[in-house]
Amino acid sequence: MSPERNGYRAARRAFIAACEAAHVDTIARLHPAKGPDGGLLFMDSAALGARLAEKALLVIANDAAGSRRLTRLLTARLQPPSGVRLVLVHACDPAAFAGVARDPAWPAAMLQAVATEDLSRVRRLTVVDLTGGAPEPVLPQAILKQEPASADIAALLAAL
Repeated sequence: MSPERNGYRAARRAFIAACEAAHVDTIARLHPAKGPDGGLLFMDSAALGARLAEKALLVIANDAAGSRRLTRLLTARLQPPSGVRLVLVHACDPAAFAGVARDPAWPAAMLQAVATEDLSRVRRLTVVDLTGGAPEPVLPQAILKQEPASADIAALLAAL
């Protein structure tokens, strides 16, 4: 079964629906490739918490399992504590997720755009890559800490 039939479109719909239900705005970044069905592909991000926070948790997903985990975080109404930003990235590389030819430079460039827009004031950034292989954002002003994909997101947020 192709990755597309296994879930990019359904996963994206579920993530967007969970964001809407939680009243969280999303930003969609259009990928230059098309899906196997000829449809558009997007990296989506959602940010919760204080916009000017100095501490943040960035959670990145790039497959169906990671997508389900992001969606569960939203449906559980997980909220960051005061002074903390939570940024969720769905389909960091939507071409890879959908099973089509990818541009290796695109995910890093788009993740950097997310970091610039949503994490500009962050001095301590914790990153959880749910799928593995996501590029690390460049935030020269921040101390970066990687946590394993198996990490408890709620506990990480509380510890910030």
